Amino acid sequence: MSSTTITASSMAMTSTTSASMNMAFNTENLSTMLYSTSWMPTSTGGYVGTWLFLFFLAAIWRALSAKLAKLDAFWAARSAGYPILINGGQDKPSRKKVIQTWRLSVNLPRAALRMVSQGIAYLLMIAVMTMNVGFFFAVLVGYFVGELIFGRLSQGEYGS
Repeated sequence: MSSTTITASSMAMTSTTSASMNMAFNTENLSTMLYSTSWMPTSTGGYVGTWLFLFFLAAIWRALSAKLAKLDAFWAARSAGYPILINGGQDKPSRKKVIQTWRLSVNLPRAALRMVSQGIAYLLMIAVMTMNVGFFFAVLVGYFVGELIFGRLSQGEYGS
């Protein structure tokens, strides 16, 4: 009898756990948890605040991506590195490729900025994975506005 009770309770636990995972977009705005159990909007103002946070986070992520592209182009132009000759075989002409030297003054800030950028991207991905339509559109619209403002900056003036 106890094995039946354990089986029934484990089945009940499984069904409630799977019921809480959304497999399709939902519009239950005030019951969507974001990042932790303490961040669940319980009012319209809380939901709007969360939406604005995701919007600005996506725009900041796009701005950071544009800044990283500019910095990469700047660092590449500043330290040309060592040119090496690449022979492409008989049918392909030889060409020079510039390999940057490893420097702590360049690679440490590059790695730190890329880590922050990737962390923001993962936070945005988690927000989209809540399957909340409002959160999804907050990330999309934030990325759109960020691209509109900062997209042209990511082309770089150093030929990248």
